[in-house]
Amino acid sequence: MNYGKALVACGAILVASAAIGVTAAPVHARSPGSVVIVAHSDNFVVRRVSYADLNIASEPGVRDLTHRVGWAVVDVCNDATAAPAMSFELRNCKTKAWGAARPQISLAVQRAHEMASTGTSSIAAAAITITVPQ
Repeated sequence: MNYGKALVACGAILVASAAIGVTAAPVHARSPGSVVIVAHSDNFVVRRVSYADLNIASEPGVRDLTHRVGWAVVDVCNDATAAPAMSFELRNCKTKAWGAARPQISLAVQRAHEMASTGTSSIAAAAITITVPQ
């Protein structure tokens, strides 16, 4: 799955870039919602879904984000389980991954609506992170 490996490499570059940007910023310039980099062990498969290019305060933007998360769920579970397409293990992985992704999507949409209406939000900006055990 070369495509998946390329996505992981791009994600790693993005995370490294964010880490450099966060550590390079002066402490007084950081808001309470600064980016936090969380390391995962080698026993997990992780996908990060960016929505920086989407207007998720609108229905089309939420729909696009949901599609992206859906593809990431399929990809992460295929890599984590190596199970046949219709197996219980794969369906269980997808159910758990969606269960973790939905609250993140809800928070992202809530933040987008707050930003659209007031120009500010107490919810930190982040990518949707899908993590499953390998």
